[in-house]
Amino acid sequence: MPQNISVVIIDSDTDSINNITKYIKNIGSEVIVEGVAASFDTGFELIHKKRPMVVIIEVGDNPDLSIERITQILNRFSQVSIFATSADRSSETILKVMRAGATEYLLRPVVDTDLTFALQKVGRLWLTKSVPEVDAGRIFTVFSPKGGVGVTTIAVNLAVNIHEVTKKPTIIVDLGLIAGDVTTFLNMKPNYTMADATANISRLDKSFLQGVIATHESGISVLSEPRKIEEGLSISGAEISKVLGLLKKMFSYVIIDAETISERTTTAIKMSDIVLIVFYMSLPNIKNIKRHLRYFEKIGLERDRTKIVVTRYLKKGEITLEDAVNAIKYPVSWTIPNDYKTAMLCLNKGIPASVGAPRSVLNVSIKEMSDALINGKI
Repeated sequence: MPQNISVVIIDSDTDSINNITKYIKNIGSEVIVEGVAASFDTGFELIHKKRPMVVIIEVGDNPDLSIERITQILNRFSQVSIFATSADRSSETILKVMRAGATEYLLRPVVDTDLTFALQKVGRLWLTKSVPEVDAGRIFTVFSPKGGVGVTTIAVNLAVNIHEVTKKPTIIVDLGLIAGDVTTFLNMKPNYTMADATANISRLDKSFLQGVIATHESGISVLSEPRKIEEGLSISGAEISKVLGLLKKMFSYVIIDAETISERTTTAIKMSDIVLIVFYMSLPNIKNIKRHLRYFEKIGLERDRTKIVVTRYLKKGEITLEDAVNAIKYPVSWTIPNDYKTAMLCLNKGIPASVGAPRSVLNVSIKEMSDALINGKI
């Protein structure tokens, strides 16, 4: 946390002001309360005079009025971080307040740990050190029309292997916004998620985004799925576009674990350099692949950006590769052998295959696929 984070508190409840002030004093000299106000007008004057980094404002019985006031503050002082405090637990109010531009939504009575956590986040976001910019990164999206075929296994291990080989900045983005599992596969519990990145989209920049990205022990970065379903549902394709646009400037490789077709997935696919379409060879899956390939062609995804990957591949399966190619009218770019035991072993331990089973046929195949992708041979 940088020195001297300045705070103004606007709250009609004296006890609430006293508690928040006490919590801030306990943090230490890094955070300073520049002033408190019991009314919005007085508080707005304080903001104009003190130019704080953080404004902690009460959301009262009239949320719409509070939202107007938050908007008024941000329209005038765009760099300030707003902490809204409220006893209202409804998802509707929370989303409205966050959409208005609040950085944090703290339930009343405010808990010291929640406030400290929020201020620590602001400390990271206000770091003066700029985020390094790389040459335009490449986006590889891993997608399947249906779940349960190993998309997350492939995406996670693809990211880890690419980073191991290139030593370049690599991030995996969990675009399974409703039921993502990347953090489970990596045994992580990040403090922030995609919902934090998009909650204040108008003010999103590289420094802010860096503050909500977690780092795995393998060296890859992770932008995780939202914790709550309603948060995932509220994220739009336009917001995903902005996030991915920034990530391309921050990372050499952006690996996306995509959910089934949605506005968000379609946005990611359009922005991708390569889309790996994963399927298991069965008649229903072949049918779904054909439908989705027609859709991708319709939205402008060129054939050379579309790579078909067969997972759980058995050389002596009832459906041959030739049968599949003839049916979908696309070449199969890669096959990953059936190694369900290794996949589940690594999942249950929360470790990549390169760590848990480096010599397994699963890891060897994905590592070779990673090399092929990096070198443009797939």
